[in-house]
Amino acid sequence: MMLPARFRSSHRDRQTDLDRLGPLYRQLGQVLAGIERERTGLSDRLDEARTRAAALMGNEDGIYFDREPADEANLVEAEAQMMAAFGRLEQLQAQTSMLTAWRVEIEDSGVGGALRQWAGSGGLQWFLRMVRARIAAIRRLSRFSAWMLLSVIVYATVSGVEQRPSVPWLMPDVERSLAFLAAAAAFALGYPRQRIAIFTIGLAAVVTLEFAQAWVPTRHGTLHDVLVKAVGLGLGLLLVSGLERLKPSVRAL
Repeated sequence: MMLPARFRSSHRDRQTDLDRLGPLYRQLGQVLAGIERERTGLSDRLDEARTRAAALMGNEDGIYFDREPADEANLVEAEAQMMAAFGRLEQLQAQTSMLTAWRVEIEDSGVGGALRQWAGSGGLQWFLRMVRARIAAIRRLSRFSAWMLLSVIVYATVSGVEQRPSVPWLMPDVERSLAFLAAAAAFALGYPRQRIAIFTIGLAAVVTLEFAQAWVPTRHGTLHDVLVKAVGLGLGLLLVSGLERLKPSVRAL
């Protein structure tokens, strides 16, 4: 029996249209606002130019007089600039008509109301999508960093003393704790819904690695090291949780 073809829901189609047309609709609004600002400024400068040209052409009583060559040159230049300004105003009017027509066509595409609300909110949905995309990128980076840190920790734990990487200016206990703090924080950021599993598996890994040192001639595991590393593990998870409580809206994304 052949199953009926499945198509996307109307809600998903509407959301796709908003994703495609929303940025364009908002951009058109910004361009139209920019054109209006230029047109207003140009009109003001034209009014000033007319006033100056009138002063060059005659006196206050409207009686015209012979102009100096310099004034005549200034008048010719002012007339040329005003003609260019009038031409620019016509260009701006044509652009306004064209872009307004495009905006109306987008509004008539069936998602006009949603687009007006979208633009009125300043593109809030677009901003939230950008935030989500950045959070997703941070999580991918955190996952990669977490596994890399874990690899370094495993190597540092089961390698010989002479091969073990270390930071000379840090106390060994601080160094161990910070290493597990960084790894736990990276795992917590990369896998935000697996915090309990991260702590449980991490604690088991700490104990296992300490036991594994028994097979390394120059190393030996101790309960003290287990406690130090477990503290770092817990602090890393608490650090991320504390930061998320400061920004609950970001966590909700």
